[in-house]
Amino acid sequence: MSTFLAGLTRRQDGADVLHTLILLADHLDVHGAPIDYARRRALFAARSRFIDVQTWLDLQRRLRSNPSLDAVHAQRWLFHTLTGSPAHLAHPDIAPATPVQRQQYQRFRWRILPPEAELLHRTAQNLLEAHTIDEPVQWAPRLPARALRDLVLPGPDTDSISVAQLHQAVPGGDFSIAQLAHTLNTTTTTAHVTYLLSKHPVDWSPPRFRRTQHTATRVGQWRIWYEHDRLSLQAIADREEASLATVRLALLKNGTELRPAGSQQGRQRRR
Repeated sequence: MSTFLAGLTRRQDGADVLHTLILLADHLDVHGAPIDYARRRALFAARSRFIDVQTWLDLQRRLRSNPSLDAVHAQRWLFHTLTGSPAHLAHPDIAPATPVQRQQYQRFRWRILPPEAELLHRTAQNLLEAHTIDEPVQWAPRLPARALRDLVLPGPDTDSISVAQLHQAVPGGDFSIAQLAHTLNTTTTTAHVTYLLSKHPVDWSPPRFRRTQHTATRVGQWRIWYEHDRLSLQAIADREEASLATVRLALLKNGTELRPAGSQQGRQRRR
């Protein structure tokens, strides 16, 4: 922090940044924060495991084409989010120890998929509740707009790009963060886009894997229709606009015992 502040004093636009930091400190002194990070660090800083590895890997296998899946970034994300400390201060078993590992973790944070983010947030909330901590998982203070009106700050306003604009600009499949920044706005920086993607995860999966994700989210309902409502496989496929093979394979992988083809039970029940 001392190095950061010293660097600001040498920049032409640093004075207003320093003024903003002072305003932020004053705001926190007056209004406080809903998160007690000192308590969280005391509880979680020494942990090396925050999420069940198999649960995380099972989700990634459904969502990603990358064969080299790893749960360590998920552990780092949960440590980082819960304690507010940078990931390299985590337990040695999960802390990124080299510059390459730190870069890989930062890349994970902005390439996280919505279902992964949902699982991580739910896991973090469960960990807090297990310690009877009634706090939001994450929180950020917001200064009144009037306090910043006359300040000249470097970079674009983080609210200048909406979530809808961000989601529309992200292509399906792999993409360059620099190209996305250029697509959104010629003045948008990669740091700005990285922040937005970390805050608002985008489904950048290739079309094939988007279909896989949709199947994974719908198979529970398909099983109810098949077992409880006695719909046929074809009726389910027609209702979901999916192929018969997709429905059959998804139910088999879900552990559903399929009825013999052409059986009376397999026919759709009359209403």
